[in-house]
Parts: sequence; C-alpha cells; structure tokens
Amino acid sequence: RRSLPGSPRGEMTAKMPALAALVFLAVKCTSFLVFCWNAYKIRLHAIEEYGRVIHEFDPWFNYRATEYLAEHGWTEFFHWFDHRSWYPLGRPVGTTIYPGMQISAVVIWKILNWVGVDMSLNDVCVFIPCWYGVSATALLALLTYECTKSSSAAVAAAGVMAVIPAHIMRSVGGGYDNESVAMTCMLATFWLWCRSLRSDDSWWMGALAGIAYIYMVATWGGYIFVINMVAFHAGVLVLMGRGTNKLFKSYLLFYLIGTWGAMKVPVVGWAPLKSLEQLGALAVLVLLCMNEFVEHERRKRKMSFNEVMLRRMQVLGVAGLCVAALVAILMPTGYFGPLSARIRGLFVRHTRTGNPLVDSVAEHQPASSQAYWQYLHVMCYIAPIGFVQLLWDRDDSKYFLTAFACVAYYFSIRMMRLILLMAPVAASLGGMAIGTMVEWAVCQIFNLMPDMDEEEEEEEEEE
Repeated sequence: RRSLPGSPRGEMTAKMPALAALVFLAVKCTSFLVFCWNAYKIRLHAIEEYGRVIHEFDPWFNYRATEYLAEHGWTEFFHWFDHRSWYPLGRPVGTTIYPGMQISAVVIWKILNWVGVDMSLNDVCVFIPCWYGVSATALLALLTYECTKSSSAAVAAAGVMAVIPAHIMRSVGGGYDNESVAMTCMLATFWLWCRSLRSDDSWWMGALAGIAYIYMVATWGGYIFVINMVAFHAGVLVLMGRGTNKLFKSYLLFYLIGTWGAMKVPVVGWAPLKSLEQLGALAVLVLLCMNEFVEHERRKRKMSFNEVMLRRMQVLGVAGLCVAALVAILMPTGYFGPLSARIRGLFVRHTRTGNPLVDSVAEHQPASSQAYWQYLHVMCYIAPIGFVQLLWDRDDSKYFLTAFACVAYYFSIRMMRLILLMAPVAASLGGMAIGTMVEWAVCQIFNLMPDMDEEEEEEEEEE
C-alpha cells in the first residue's frame, strides 16, 4: 500500500501502481499550470475589452509617479514635490508614497527593453496587476503546501485563488494600485516564514522572509498587518511551549533584517521602533530572547522543571522592570506615536476614529454577510471545513494558517476593504477541503481496481 502522493499527515493510502501515481502527479502539475493561465486570462478582461489604459484615480497618480521615476531617476524622485497633487498645497511625493510598485514597474520595463521586448512604460503598468496576480496564485500554492504538506491541497488552493473575487478586484489589468503588488509580497513573506520553521536546519530562511517583508513595506501600508501577523504567530508558539531554537533564530533574522530595511523606506522611517502598532513585534523578540536564555540555562545546568519555572519568573520580572523604566523615561518626551486612525477603526466604531477622512469612507464600514458572499462566494461554506482540518496533526506551520484565518476574519468583519486579506486564507482553507475530497475519491477508485503487483507475485509463487 503506497501513500497517495501529496497527501497530508494522517494520509489516506491507496493501492496505487507506480504508473498511476505518475499520472496523478502529472494531472496535478497540469492543473496547476491551467489555473495559473486562467488567473492571467481572467485579469486580462479589462485590457481586452477597453485596451491598455489605466483605470481609476489612484492608479493614474501611481502611473504619473512611475513616469517621473523613469525620467528623472532615483534621487530626484525621492525629493520630488508635486505641485499638481493636493492642489493648491502640493505634495512631497518622495516622503509620502510607498515606492515599491513604481520601482518594480521601472525595473521590469528596463529589463524588457534590455532583452529586446519593445513595451511602453504605460503597458508595463497596465499588465503589472495581471503578472502579480499570477505570482500571488503560485505563492499561495507554496504557502498551502508548506502548511499542509499536501500537493493536492496546494493545487486546489491555486485554483481558488485564481478566481476568487476578493483578489481579482485588486488585481485586474489596468488597476495599477499598491494592493495588486502587495498581495504577492505578503504571501512571499508568509511562505518564507513558514518555510523557515520546517526543520532545525531551515532557520536561515528567516532572512529571506525579512527581505520579502522589506519589499512589502516599500509597496503598501498594510505591511503593519504582515509584521504583526508573523509576530503574533511567533508569540503564540512561545506561549504554547513550542519556543524552539529554530524559532528564535528565524524570528531574529526576520525582525532585524526586515526592520532595518523598513526604516530605509522614507515614508516609514523610525515608525517600527516608535509606533504603538508595531512595537508588539519588538516585544515578541524580547520574549523570544528571554525564552532562549532560559532554555540555554536549562540545557547547560540540567535544571529541573521547578527550577526552570523559577528562572522564567525571575527573567520575566527583570525584563518587566526594565521595560517599565524605559517607557517611563520615553513616554513624557513624546517618543511613542499614537495609533493611526485606520488602526483605531479596527477596534472602535468606524465613524468614531476622530479622523473625518477615515470616518467618511464607505469601505471602512464593517463587512456584511452579503459582502462575504460577493467576494468569497462558495468559499464561505467550504473554507470552514478546511479550518476544522487544521485541528488535526498540528505543527508550527498549521498554527500559522490557523492564526492567519482568525486574525484576517476579525479584521475583515471590522473593515470591509480588508476582505482582501480573506482571499488567500479562504483559498488555502478551501483548497485543503477540496484537495482532501479529491484524494479520497482517487483512493476509492484505486481501491476498487485489482492490485496488479499482488497478482504478479501470486503467479510467480504458483510457478
């Protein structure tokens, strides 16, 4: 009895001949390529219908910024004061924009021209949402595989991500906006983070997760969700007693590299070390350092359980006093920045954030059940099945997917525009459910077929 290829832990097994296993693998690879192609074709609809034009106001501003970067270069771009924006006040674009998307567009445009592909900057900007939509689909498949160890679930998740409206609405051709690129950056960060926790030797991939996070910071203000999501996952693992050495090394690399890079983005600056909504990630790093120190002492001195708990309390007490003293010194100086209006809107009524601009925007309202059906469709019913599956054979990566689902669901309930965050996790959970059903069906088919290997062995014994 051979394991069904790509089945999760607690695998279903079937009497599958080697040739049949290869055919099943080929079907999954072909399906994945078809899903990626369809993800691209669906997002081309607006281009095929209306031509290679930029849609909406924000994408047009983003295109103007991209043109300026291409014509004047890096230095002038970050010192550009645009008198045509926010008229008559003007806008210092270089210090108020997330430049990752513009830089990506110019780099792609120059590479295409270098290899001999004659494509205008306008056309590159028009197609970027389509290209990044496909890359987000592929990265979600990798994240799903890393969390479930099931290739069937990964392929099914890619199929869902390719067509789920919550993602399409932010990645249609011509919709040259930050979210179209940011989804790829976010999923790359999450996949590399989970990949760094696979084994004791993979912690170094936390550095790659930090680099992907830098790209995310440069692209979209939603980077705050990403850093807090990773920090929340790491903190939960420590509190559950799963604070291993690989977790400490991986998070240390991720945080140091990611924070260093984030502080190089002009619009961000020192916010990672001053903003209340980002200091939680630093607190988790301190927690991991304390846990690693106690674990090192336990291994070195072979301490008993009671001694370990006493040492934990001592270290926690000293750290608490140091943090309290530091806060008491810095708080009167105004060092810590307040929570932004949008963050406050996630925890108070959206009409009471104190910012008239935020309060007046319709997409900052709480999401309705109709909105979930419109943007997630049947995943509203299939994804919960996958969530239940996460409760079995738990590991560090599955805990991440569980936390991702809970946090994204809460935020999307509080603010309608954040249903975008539900797209990848709904697709991943739905892919788990669909992949399990497909594997079960394939198992039943091959269980009904005669086992050719056993028949050949019986014939040889009779001879």
